[in-house]
Amino acid sequence: MPPEAALPTFADLQRELRPSTPRAWRFAAQLAASRAGALVSDGLRIGYRHGFDSGPFMDHVYADTPSGRTALGRELDRRLLRRRTCVAFRDIRGLAERAIRDALAATDAPEPVIADLAAGPAPYLLAAVAGHPGARAVLCDIDPDALDGARAAAERLGVSDRATILRADAFDRAALAALDPKPDVVLELGLYGIYHDDARIERHFSDLSELLSPGQIVFNVQTRNPEIEYIARVWVNAAGERCVWRLRPVEQILGYAAAAGYRPASITADRFGIYRVVRLVRAEARP
Repeated sequence: MPPEAALPTFADLQRELRPSTPRAWRFAAQLAASRAGALVSDGLRIGYRHGFDSGPFMDHVYADTPSGRTALGRELDRRLLRRRTCVAFRDIRGLAERAIRDALAATDAPEPVIADLAAGPAPYLLAAVAGHPGARAVLCDIDPDALDGARAAAERLGVSDRATILRADAFDRAALAALDPKPDVVLELGLYGIYHDDARIERHFSDLSELLSPGQIVFNVQTRNPEIEYIARVWVNAAGERCVWRLRPVEQILGYAAAAGYRPASITADRFGIYRVVRLVRAEARP
């Protein structure tokens, strides 16, 4: 993987390229090829229809089964699923599930409540709740389609009676204050990269500590990615705009966490070092 200094900055990614440059021509050709591929590749079709940061696309990545119209479509889908970013997505799902299991093992609550504040279809949380009969889940998201997916998954796993599903914004102080019961563990997986304002993330940690005071927080953060410019100029997000993700050093997020009274109990990484998965505990608590 190239050194982080060689990657374009967040400001670089936000800027449009000058149309007359070879770099702009290269990404324009890649975009055209990718959109044409969406006519036959299921993964590309889902990405351009729902966003490459959406729950439906992540479900396709997790399934890791190339599909599409014709052999060409399936081959394009296979190449998409083999991209480092998609492989990392699958890696961090396993790492996140392990961190959640560790969080459940570490809590002393007899019936722990786990809240995912940007749940999407909530694969991590619902799998953990299904394997821990005393646990309850609170699933929040601003996307009604994602919440419909979470409801369907909860029914499929037989945990509907232990899952509360709410349409709420993770950064809304009123929504956080209204959560009842208060969670013992908070999950924030895939949240920070799609929000670009550092101050907003920093304030959010303070809000979590003040309004919810969970014993543990599990999050992931994208720290470096050699495909970051391709993603920004070829993929689209759930809003149909360019998929510009913000890379942040894990130390930056840990600084916000420390100021809010949390310290890391564990930090793991996918095989390429694109993401870190972190489990935080209260600074006065033992890991």
